[in-house]
Amino acid sequence: MTNFHFIEQQWDPDLVEAKYIKDLEDNLSIIRLRFGDSSKPLFRNREFIVYERRETMEDGTLVVAVASLPKEIAAGLHPKQNNAIRGLLLQSGWVVEKLEDDSCLVTYVVQLDPAGWLPKCFVNRLNTKLVMIIENLRKLAQACPIEGDT
Repeated sequence: MTNFHFIEQQWDPDLVEAKYIKDLEDNLSIIRLRFGDSSKPLFRNREFIVYERRETMEDGTLVVAVASLPKEIAAGLHPKQNNAIRGLLLQSGWVVEKLEDDSCLVTYVVQLDPAGWLPKCFVNRLNTKLVMIIENLRKLAQACPIEGDT
């Protein structure tokens, strides 16, 4: 499987900006994710400073782990914007496993603390939105070349 940066792909329509702050290693990067004007009204102006680790296992399984950096480290790398609320992305990521029939199984996990108050009905709508994000990931996976394909 191709080892590519997931944030370079537009998989979430509410994501306004995904900016690499620093590459620490070939497979480890620090990223700022920003949700803004195009986001749902109550989720506007949220930002997350996260690390993204990408690892391809011996069997070809791609694992992408994403989580927020501790507040102190994040503040030192990228000061919080005045008009933004800094949320926390906890133990999140993707596992893409190649199956025998030239298809793949994608497991997507997200644990999120958006910080600040959000009404329960809005949180429930975010949960249903995950279905659309998974569909976007499916389309991206179909468009990606599998290692060894020509």
